[in-house]
Amino acid sequence: MDHLSPLVFLIPFVAGFIGSPAMNLVPCQLVENAGALSVTLGDGLSFPVPPARSARYRSKIGGARLLFGIRPEHLTEMRAQTASNQHPFEITPDVTEPMGMETLVFFRVQGVDICGRTNPAVNAQPGRPMKMLADLDHMHLIDDESGRVL
Repeated sequence: MDHLSPLVFLIPFVAGFIGSPAMNLVPCQLVENAGALSVTLGDGLSFPVPPARSARYRSKIGGARLLFGIRPEHLTEMRAQTASNQHPFEITPDVTEPMGMETLVFFRVQGVDICGRTNPAVNAQPGRPMKMLADLDHMHLIDDESGRVL
């Protein structure tokens, strides 16, 4: 597997370009509060780390420069029924783009454009706050200095 290790460094670079729209990548900090880990993105947005990942991420608390990665299909409209590790949050879309079977919703966090995919029936509108849902089972933390996915 050592002959493949240079490929590990390409993962965040490639992940940002594969698929349309591309993976969302936002600078973040990993923090611990009362034994639980969370990822702070800024602008008041923070997500709890799924407990199954805490041991893997714990060594990066504090000083490490990290990127939070999540694909647009894992940022959806709020639903009545949620599963474990799905976390609600509120945003105000800057742009919405109806695509027929889905509507792309664009908003900014720390000056970074973020894209989510919503059901058109939600009628997402620019400038109108809406509740979203992040499926954190599909989040990635990436060491920004090495490019390695943690």
